Amino acid sequence: MSNIDTALRIVDKFQATTPQEGVAWILDRDQTLNRLRAILRQPELIHQRALNACGPAVFFRTWFSRDPVAAANFSCTLLRDGSAQIGSLTVNAGWKLLGQNYSKLRSYTDGLKPGSTPETADWMLLSALRQSENLWWDYAGEPNTAADYAAGITLPGTVTGWLNATNVYSNVNDGTSLVLPSDKSVLLNLQTPPHLDVILLVDSSVTSLYLTPIADIPDRGWVPIPNHYIAMLSPITLQPEDSRWLHIDIWTWGSNRSGWQGSEKLLNNYFGAIVATVKG
Repeated sequence: MSNIDTALRIVDKFQATTPQEGVAWILDRDQTLNRLRAILRQPELIHQRALNACGPAVFFRTWFSRDPVAAANFSCTLLRDGSAQIGSLTVNAGWKLLGQNYSKLRSYTDGLKPGSTPETADWMLLSALRQSENLWWDYAGEPNTAADYAAGITLPGTVTGWLNATNVYSNVNDGTSLVLPSDKSVLLNLQTPPHLDVILLVDSSVTSLYLTPIADIPDRGWVPIPNHYIAMLSPITLQPEDSRWLHIDIWTWGSNRSGWQGSEKLLNNYFGAIVATVKG
């Protein structure tokens, strides 16, 4: 039996033994568990949509891939109790999230801007983890709001702390900068062997990729901002005939993506990497 099979059995058992009234959240139990099964099978599906939660999203995408059994146990406990452990880290959803009616929130938010609200399990996971780090206010998980933007900012040290808490990694190195673009040579030499997970901090504009190099090189952009985390899936390669283009394989916004980006734009919008080494 694979780890994914074991994780799915945990979800099945939870569904068989925990009724709707036994969950701490105001959301549909069965919809949430069905979505949880989907992201356990394919962690790349987890999607923040318009929620300002790229830090939690890249963390869960990474952790679900490495330890689906622990992720399933965490998710089911969080659904039932409103709090759960990620290794040494306690995640408490807080009163505001637990009092949030997901169905009404999604109807209202998506009525204003369709497709803004994450799916049930995604919203629960991302919002609870983001809330667990807020010291001064309670996070409500409301997309496209000023409160979401302010409360949803995730610093690199926080992502590093989450990864360390899982007990999956022997070392997690934070090589990011929040001020200036990072060493370009480091990015071009980053490797992605099976025992490493690599997360890049970038300006979100670099995630718009081209299927093939085009005649007009993308503008490098002005005043880049370190506002988005992506997972790096394979080493970056130069276009053999034109070094102005780089080929990248990344995860972002709920899917794995492969394509081309202007080398100057990518390198000037890169703010470093978090590299996590899996225990041997």
